[in-house]
Amino acid sequence: MTVVRAGARATRRGAAENFTGEVFQDEVLVGQAPSRMRATVVSFTPGARTGWHSHPVGQTLYCLSGVGRICIGKGSRPQAIYPGDTVIIPPDTMHWHGAAPDRLFSHLAMSENGEQGQGTTWAEHVSDSDYRMEPAPA
Repeated sequence: MTVVRAGARATRRGAAENFTGEVFQDEVLVGQAPSRMRATVVSFTPGARTGWHSHPVGQTLYCLSGVGRICIGKGSRPQAIYPGDTVIIPPDTMHWHGAAPDRLFSHLAMSENGEQGQGTTWAEHVSDSDYRMEPAPA
């Protein structure tokens, strides 16, 4: 058994090349072989979001607080997401997620590296016009 104490991890800022706005990351788990699991609590300030990206084995988001947005596939409308929602994103699917324009948002992001160790594939930032698109009805 291993207990990783909260004080052993520092909050990091999301890298500007992958995020728009102020984003904070609190690592929960980086799996040790044979596990490939990674889990991070990600907190977004209003209007902050990821860039377009994909994960080789998919990603699961568990919404913790605030109001967020998720968009799967370029050209699609985002959807609003709320505390208690779980979003399951298929492998190798381009998507973005973040806070609503006027609300804080946080989620637990869970994903696995691929069999050869490959992680997240990052693409371009989400344009303001795509981000501000009216969310699709639930």
